[in-house]
Amino acid sequence: MTLLHPWVLLLLPLTLIPFWFKSHQGQIYSWLPIIPVDRLSDIANYVLKTMIAVTILSLILALASPQGASTKVLKVGKGAQTVFVIDRSVSMDHPFAGQSNSGRAAEIKSAAARRLITRFIDSRPDDMMGVVGFTNSSLYGMKITTNIDAIHSAINAATGPAINQTNIGAGVTQAVTLFDDIQSSGSRAIILLSDGAGKLSPRVKRTITEELSGKKLNFYWIVLREPDDISIFTKQTYPDDSVPDAIALDKFFKSIKIKYKAFEADNPATLQSALQYIDSKEKNIIQYSVNIPGHDYSRDLIIFSLILGVFILIFKNLKVYSW
Repeated sequence: MTLLHPWVLLLLPLTLIPFWFKSHQGQIYSWLPIIPVDRLSDIANYVLKTMIAVTILSLILALASPQGASTKVLKVGKGAQTVFVIDRSVSMDHPFAGQSNSGRAAEIKSAAARRLITRFIDSRPDDMMGVVGFTNSSLYGMKITTNIDAIHSAINAATGPAINQTNIGAGVTQAVTLFDDIQSSGSRAIILLSDGAGKLSPRVKRTITEELSGKKLNFYWIVLREPDDISIFTKQTYPDDSVPDAIALDKFFKSIKIKYKAFEADNPATLQSALQYIDSKEKNIIQYSVNIPGHDYSRDLIIFSLILGVFILIFKNLKVYSW
């Protein structure tokens, strides 16, 4: 057993308070020798003080938060080790390209991403997931974990607005490092959501190539299109010195010897379709250890204190009155 707040034990001397003070209840007599010896009352008084001391002791121990020993359980399921890399630039708060001229209020890209990724997470209870956001640099969100609540919180943070820059290289390299301390089990994938591209330096390209291929990571890029953006699937050819950033980035990912697929989403429905495709492809047998926290005895001690307090109140009101 461990104590989360052991310093609270410094309050243990408070348990002696009931024995330091004397009770002033009872009858008033002018001459003490006429009072008979009452052993029962003396015992009752000592028992009552002991109960009060035990109540104080229980409350102090509850504040110290005693925890039982944790255990590790091997969990086997069907899923993947996945890291979401999410663009946090201000353009993510714009509507989808396919909804910009609809004439009515449209769902913005970040809100749709948050909603659909949350649904994706909830549909895969056996997954281990991590989250990385990026703008002009990477923004650490959550390590690869099975804690669904923590993952949801990281997704909510990563789909908030930031500044008007898109540094995909920083986001991807940060995402790759999350796999360093995780034992490989089943599928391993990175899902990049971005509404822009940007140029990658030769050094960053080399790092991404070595890490993605060396760790055998699958890679998916979902492009949330802006109005008038050039499609990465266009058949149009460009001179080497004027290739659009998105097309150049797509060609770079294709050149890496990994499983790679790109999607374009210009509305929430196509974004959902892309996530459904990834969901169907990234489901293999996965096993990992889960830490089961030990029993928290604080609640038990508080309940015990409340019960003991009720008995003290009853005991205090048991009196024999004189005629």
